Amino acid sequence: MSITEWLAMGLALVLGGWALLSGPRRFGLGLTAALALLAWGLALTPLLWLGLAAVAAVLALALVWPDKRPFVWLTSEPHKARQWNRWRDVTQWLLVAAMAAAGVQYALHVWQLDSGAPTIARPDVVDAFLPIAALIQLKGLLELGLWDTHHPAGLVMLLAALGLSLTVKRAFCGWACPIGWLGERGYQLRRRLLPVNWRERLAALPNWLNRSVSVLALMLDWALRLVKYGILAWLVNLLLSGMPAMMVARYLQGLYHQAADLKMWALFTQPSAGMLVGLGVVVALALVRRNGVCRYLCPYGALMAIAGAFSPYKIRRDTTLCLRDAKGMNCDKCHRACPSRIHVEVVGTVHSDECHSCQRCVAACPVKGAVSLSAPGRRWPMTPRAMVLVLIGFLFVLPLFFYAAGMWGSDTSPMMRAMLWQRLENLPLF
Repeated sequence: MSITEWLAMGLALVLGGWALLSGPRRFGLGLTAALALLAWGLALTPLLWLGLAAVAAVLALALVWPDKRPFVWLTSEPHKARQWNRWRDVTQWLLVAAMAAAGVQYALHVWQLDSGAPTIARPDVVDAFLPIAALIQLKGLLELGLWDTHHPAGLVMLLAALGLSLTVKRAFCGWACPIGWLGERGYQLRRRLLPVNWRERLAALPNWLNRSVSVLALMLDWALRLVKYGILAWLVNLLLSGMPAMMVARYLQGLYHQAADLKMWALFTQPSAGMLVGLGVVVALALVRRNGVCRYLCPYGALMAIAGAFSPYKIRRDTTLCLRDAKGMNCDKCHRACPSRIHVEVVGTVHSDECHSCQRCVAACPVKGAVSLSAPGRRWPMTPRAMVLVLIGFLFVLPLFFYAAGMWGSDTSPMMRAMLWQRLENLPLF
């Protein structure tokens, strides 16, 4: 791993330690020190499987005795909105800062390629921005048992994101995705500079016109939401029918695949006119519609949504506590807080594919326990600190396992990368 990757790993472990120590029931320095030693032990290959067994044992004990200390800490949390918002913001800033640092290091690495073999290491985590290459790698792994050695980190991060989605729905989109974070910041900035409330303007129209526009907007929204699934279907069809298994093997060994990250870098640093128009559309969509890019265009978001449908953790509403059912009040704070405008207040369990598990609805609910991200039967509700630990487990500790097993770093030499950079426009596809 490069210096920026180790730095991000260290910060993530510090965040995990702080999550443990800042809870209402403090574990003490002993457990935190033990977890830190375990994390460092995972970096040593001989202790890899011992560490994995220890983590599995702790998770098993948490399932068997969820009401015993210290596991009760994971399901006991003061109902304070700032808890969720603080932990989500800290996690997002950590991941965005990690990606930004890796991006700067990668830019310096590519800059040095012009003069020969670079002295600045290439951060392998940039492979996470090669979704098509990762899908091809996944097909090679499933059909041929091939593990790509040129961009393995891309497949590792894809598996981590899928595992996270299978566990807590689209939490990757709501807590980790840097593109989603940028879109949210851009949308909030646009609201401050150009505050336009379309719902208030619609309410001022005649009732028949308001209803007509609302129906048309709903139909358009549903149609546009299918776009990301169409893009994903096109990619999957391309891999299944357009690239047979043996062609996948040839591609993964070819020069074009080895230079996939360099191709991506050139695409964004030397954009064509069409590329600029596309980026302009994406930026405009992010500014006009909250979560617009995630909602309409992102094929990764579609993949996370499909995986998230099988997650046991979903947003669930307890009708015995909810103010609407228990006291007949017209409360819809959860709906108004939701970036995807899901009507949480009228359903028992949120099955929507647009739920990002961001917990804003949980934070906005005035009654503790009325809305929660929990397993069936509203068991084991997820707390802010538990969510942070789940994210760190999938996005940092899991890659650490692959690194310890020698399945993270690229084996493409710096000299080969310099050659590929010089011949970037003339590389054969196979």
